Amino acid sequence: MLGLASAAASAADVPKTKVLTCKDAQGRPVITDSSDPRCYTPPPTPDEVARQEAEFRDQMEKYNACKASQRSDATLLGRYPDRAAHDAARQKALDGLTTQRRINEDRIEQLQKDRKRLLEEAEFYPDGKLPMKLKRDLDTNGASLEARKQAIATLAGEEANINKFYDEQLARLKILWSPKPGDIRACVQPRIVKQQEPAR
Repeated sequence: MLGLASAAASAADVPKTKVLTCKDAQGRPVITDSSDPRCYTPPPTPDEVARQEAEFRDQMEKYNACKASQRSDATLLGRYPDRAAHDAARQKALDGLTTQRRINEDRIEQLQKDRKRLLEEAEFYPDGKLPMKLKRDLDTNGASLEARKQAIATLAGEEANINKFYDEQLARLKILWSPKPGDIRACVQPRIVKQQEPAR
């Protein structure tokens, strides 16, 4: 009786193994557990290897892009810890353009005064036969006016680009200053899939 109890206890101590069906190297079915060395997984085909390598490269590109984005965010936060710092940087970038625009506007005002004087002088020649110097001065004045107006238009374009740049930065910074769950994702490095060697 004691022997039966001892045998039952020993049987209870044996860990249960998962029974599965696999194939050996010759393709014959084997009913066994997962540790059986006869279970054979065929090596991947060249197409499967190529597909796995392409998927790994794609995942690595996404991982590297994610890490680069994290570094960029860290740099951005270090440079602009708050809204005041970012606003100050924007204003500093715009100040130079404001000065240039004011210089051009003052020059346009002076050129317009000069043109008025030149046109008043031209009124003394109703037949349109202006002296060479007066005609040259009018042409030079007109070209200078056009150049200054073009310069102001260019500055306006640069100002728009600067504001767009800082607006895009600000949109990202607002997220970084007060992140919510899901705003900042972790970068998961892909694992290399090791190819199984064929059984010998």
